[in-house]
Amino acid sequence: MQTTKSGLTFITSGIDGPLFSPTMKEYHKKDNVRGRIMLFNLEKPADGVRELMIVGNQFSYEDFAPHGISVLEEKGKIFLFVVVHRAEEDTVEKFEFLEKTLELKHLKTYKGTLVHLLNDVAATGPETFYTTDYGYYRNHVLHFLEQIIGLYYGHVLYYDGRDFIRVSEPTYMANGITLSKDGRHVYVVSSAGKKFAVYKPEANNRLTKINEVELDTFPDNPTIDPVTGDVLLGCHPIGFKITKHLNDPSTEIAASQVLMLHMDKSGTNVTGVTELLSDDLELYGSSSATLYKKRMLVGTVCHKMMYCEVNTL
Repeated sequence: MQTTKSGLTFITSGIDGPLFSPTMKEYHKKDNVRGRIMLFNLEKPADGVRELMIVGNQFSYEDFAPHGISVLEEKGKIFLFVVVHRAEEDTVEKFEFLEKTLELKHLKTYKGTLVHLLNDVAATGPETFYTTDYGYYRNHVLHFLEQIIGLYYGHVLYYDGRDFIRVSEPTYMANGITLSKDGRHVYVVSSAGKKFAVYKPEANNRLTKINEVELDTFPDNPTIDPVTGDVLLGCHPIGFKITKHLNDPSTEIAASQVLMLHMDKSGTNVTGVTELLSDDLELYGSSSATLYKKRMLVGTVCHKMMYCEVNTL
């Protein structure tokens, strides 16, 4: 999920793809799970969540499974960049938010030969973005082995307006990605590696790692506190439980956790950590969280969402 300066939060729902187990796919089929993009207004939380319809002649809802998302606000308009898993390939889709009609207008599809299994995206301009190529194998069993063995088959990719290029060293299951508050650094999370990395973009958009912090949890997706520049992380504190939950969400539960990484003024060093949420009764598999005026929305991989008011910061 990603939140605009005015509190509009865009949420992807209905994650699917070749990396998920047959049991998960059966769960999706039984519960009629489908790919959707939702809207929650943190200025009006009582209004709840609503689905945004997608319009555009070049867009197809068939095998549409959205995942990572990034918001770009430019010249009074709101654009979304969304990672999409389809049956045969992964893509990044660009949309424009039509606020009057509460619709998303599909604008463009980005695809390339370097793309294998995408996870998250961070927009840097109207036609440029970073995205995490999470792994190599688009197969449930091989993807599981890639993770268990610890193969560094992923990369951070950059779309430069013409094509995708590799801009990082090989990565181990790099999933969440976002820009620092000032846009001078790129934050990348390795969930399986339990690490939070800080990169500096060079003139050619390639990334140089300048810091890496090991966490005692499995972090998923980062977002930025718009006031302080600190980093919120949706996390999975018990690894084997989230693995079992993602294999069979109908019978297995997983704990949820949200951490706030306090960053120094440079945006490169973590000076402290605050746990904002720890729950294993109501919310299963927290994957992201966003903060706006001390109001927090927590999302999960395939469970529900939770709205909180934060009074501890």
